[in-house]
Amino acid sequence: MFAEKNKVVNITTLIGKTCKIVGNIITKESIRIDGHVVGNIETDNHASITEGAIIEGYVKGSELYIAGKVIGNTTATRIIELAKTANISGDMITAKLHVHTGAIFNGTTKMGENVKHNEDYRNPPPKGS
Repeated sequence: MFAEKNKVVNITTLIGKTCKIVGNIITKESIRIDGHVVGNIETDNHASITEGAIIEGYVKGSELYIAGKVIGNTTATRIIELAKTANISGDMITAKLHVHTGAIFNGTTKMGENVKHNEDYRNPPPKGS
């Protein structure tokens, strides 16, 4: 998962691959999405969007691992990691970014330890993205 060696993430919330949620998810816990979410995801912790998962909305967390498809903006206070199967249409705001060869990203990025995490991440991606 994360490029950091020996990184262990305890997932407390799981959305299965046959599950489709229409609505927002707000949690303080770690979350893993294997299914389809039409809505926004906000966590104070780690969010993992696995291969085959589809998110139509923004994703916000401290650490984001994305291997699926996200149509919307993303923000992470620590790191965003895009796996080789990631497909992102939207803007990213993060302190650190790790992109694996093969990942697709269409949008803009604001990066750095001092980047401001304001409400801009809620804006939808431009039409035609």
